[in-house]
Amino acid sequence: MIKLLLFCVAAFALNSCTVHAPDTASASVPDMPGVSVPPEIENEQILGINKEPWHSTLMPYANMGEALQTNRRQSSFAQSLNGAWKFHWVKRPELRPVDFYRTDFDDSKWKTIPVPSNWQMQGYGTPIYRNLGYTIQRDWPRVMSEPPTDYTAHEERNPVGSYRREFSVPANWKGRRVFLNFDGVDAAFFLWINGKKVGYSVNSRNAAEFDVSPYLKSGTNSLAVEVYNYCAGSYLEDMDMWRLSGIFRNVTLWSAPVVHVRDFSVTTDLDERYRNATLRVAAKIRNYGAQSVPARTFAASLFDPSGKAMPGTSAQIAVPALAAGEEREVSVSIPVANPAKWTAETPTLYTVVLNLTDGAKSPELLSQRVGFREIEVKGRRFCLNGVPIKLKGANRHENWPDTGHYVSEARMIQDIKVLKGANCNHVRTSHYSNDPRWYELCDQYGLYLVAEANVECHGYYNVLDREPRYEKAIVDRNVANVTNFKNSPSIVIWSMGNECGGGSNIRAAEKMVRSLDATRPTHYEAFGIGANNPAGIDSQMYTNIGSLTQSAESADLTKPLYLCEYAHAMFNSMGSLGDYNDVFDKYPSLLGGAIWEWEDQGLWNRRDPKRPFIAYGGGFGDVPNDHYFIHKGVVFSDRTPKPHYPEVKRAYQWIGFAPADLSKNQIKIKNKYAFLSLSGFKGTWILTEDGARVQNGVLPALNLAPGKEAILTVPIKTFRPKAGAHYHLNVAMALGKDTLWSKAGYEIARTQLEMPMAAPAPVMVVETTKRLQLTKSSGVVSIKGEGFDLSFDPVTGQLTRLARGGSNLLLPDGGPRLHLWRAQHRKDDEYAANGWEQMGLKSLSAKVVQFEVCGAAHCNT
Repeated sequence: MIKLLLFCVAAFALNSCTVHAPDTASASVPDMPGVSVPPEIENEQILGINKEPWHSTLMPYANMGEALQTNRRQSSFAQSLNGAWKFHWVKRPELRPVDFYRTDFDDSKWKTIPVPSNWQMQGYGTPIYRNLGYTIQRDWPRVMSEPPTDYTAHEERNPVGSYRREFSVPANWKGRRVFLNFDGVDAAFFLWINGKKVGYSVNSRNAAEFDVSPYLKSGTNSLAVEVYNYCAGSYLEDMDMWRLSGIFRNVTLWSAPVVHVRDFSVTTDLDERYRNATLRVAAKIRNYGAQSVPARTFAASLFDPSGKAMPGTSAQIAVPALAAGEEREVSVSIPVANPAKWTAETPTLYTVVLNLTDGAKSPELLSQRVGFREIEVKGRRFCLNGVPIKLKGANRHENWPDTGHYVSEARMIQDIKVLKGANCNHVRTSHYSNDPRWYELCDQYGLYLVAEANVECHGYYNVLDREPRYEKAIVDRNVANVTNFKNSPSIVIWSMGNECGGGSNIRAAEKMVRSLDATRPTHYEAFGIGANNPAGIDSQMYTNIGSLTQSAESADLTKPLYLCEYAHAMFNSMGSLGDYNDVFDKYPSLLGGAIWEWEDQGLWNRRDPKRPFIAYGGGFGDVPNDHYFIHKGVVFSDRTPKPHYPEVKRAYQWIGFAPADLSKNQIKIKNKYAFLSLSGFKGTWILTEDGARVQNGVLPALNLAPGKEAILTVPIKTFRPKAGAHYHLNVAMALGKDTLWSKAGYEIARTQLEMPMAAPAPVMVVETTKRLQLTKSSGVVSIKGEGFDLSFDPVTGQLTRLARGGSNLLLPDGGPRLHLWRAQHRKDDEYAANGWEQMGLKSLSAKVVQFEVCGAAHCNT
């Protein structure tokens, strides 16, 4: 059962170029006379210049106290460069200030912009929404070709944002290597320090890191970043989202010793009984110096969830002497007796501290939260710690209505709490690597992630997925995704990307991911089901329930089947959600699915301060756009629940209720959790009479193991039912104690059962009945009774009058008419409206076939 995470040195080389880019600012583009753009922008082969190789999310710490906190941004060796930067924006590259990186450049007249942010959200340029298809002229790898004249990009032809700021390096970092990290920049950028070009980066969703040590000086340093709206890599980022630009994630300066743990992996292997574990740490140690260094020691020590050292859970290994620039890999293993296991239901985290010492000299300390868990695909079942599990959740974009693609930690936590409150245990990171903090929070709060690489070329479907010139980029983005986040226990599946086609480039990426990580299965929907799918699980999207059932029962299905997108939540849709989940629960081979999508992606348009509104496609005058297709979430853009939310909560609830013998007040309860017993929940019941509460109480305590059922008697007091009344039993389960995501008392499951308590209603005896008056006059048939009258038009068959006390309750044009049409919306346009029109529902005409007036004895026609 050993599943050691393997490192592939060749894979790291895919993203890095060790030579410096020429210090030229631009080059001429042949198809646009007079326009200047750096040649790297339209070269799909250049993925980065002078960038550090991909590595896990890490940070050195100054002491053990810091290391045990595992708060990267609070390390003494980290300095945030977030804040106000000087900023200049132009709508076309030839208008940019090409020498802005010079140390003597005068930026005194420039405005400032907050970092992180998208510049469109700060009033520069135009947000553009597209579901699929490009916002520029489709002409890979070129991004400067002339688009149609009505396109926003016709005038905003690859806007450029120029950023400047100053910083100082802390004095206690002297003698250390200094790195500059950008967690997210859209779409491509060049970097200068003190007027010297450092490098170039493409791939907006994985951290770009540079060793800036050779460029620094004592005192104040100048930093310049030139960001381009579009680059050759933009063809791989054709996601269903707003197209926004700029430095939209954290910027961090950090330092490490000259001999540094550049990368490490942490894996946990459980024994055959899923009880005891082996913790393995593999580290890449590099000498960044110009001189060789003597041997030293690498050690790993485990700390329990409270931060206390665990006796007997440490190991060390000698690191041989390293030549200048040399890198070596070492590994240690630590046996751990029966650690608490990590699951989304029980997200227990330990901490491993890594220590690189050089005799008596100060060590390098790094740390990582560890979740002891093991993922296996056993035939058609997906198992965690030996237990089959289901994934029930949603696809989530990183979007907030007032900040665009910048999402703060507080809002990430808000998202997680709202997700958990809807009984979601799963998120697919559609369709890119998320902010590094998101994975750490999911580890902590407990969510299962399908971690997707930053790859979607929907507008070039079945083209770039097999174009040899894009293989390098597609593979590299998958390497980045795995390498950055491989130590996160919440990630249970790697996804190669979305909606690109299933060609050779995606298959090469899948093969690379398997070589990098043998501990998690792979996923890619376009591979389909069957022998042609090399991934670890099968996948579909938007499969109807009948076809899903057929797949689950088919012998052709040999792996777990996952719906990476289903239950499209636009408008009043997301239908049959409960039925889908009944099928998920029925078939062991069905892993579950992710609703499309979690939130509406609307953005505040405040460009007219007097008339702010939440915009969808076209709301900023953007062309082309896909209109209100952006609004299809379970929750609104600000995470306020939509009517979909309680439906999701009900369909996904992990406690099931059913009638047992209701005549004896007995109900059946099923624990659908995989790891939690029901002892931590509090049950309540309410009996209603025609909707009004008549009794209520607390359910008996129930220590029901995962996957088990029990019969429970509800302690309803005997009473005489009211004649003709209807009785219902409302049963609910709530959290019995506070959790990280909610307070005690939060309801997580409920049902309503009709009780067999009704007494017969009294028979109404009509002693006297006044005769109805029937008249025909001027083509109108009227019926009059005591206190009311009504009239019909026998020609049209319409009710024309319905009066009580002499007052007509109908509109002047008469009563109800059969009408089978309504205003169309976008979902109708795509799927149903044409069929409705072909059936004639839009232009129905009424015809009276027969009109009868019947009395007690006979009918008149």
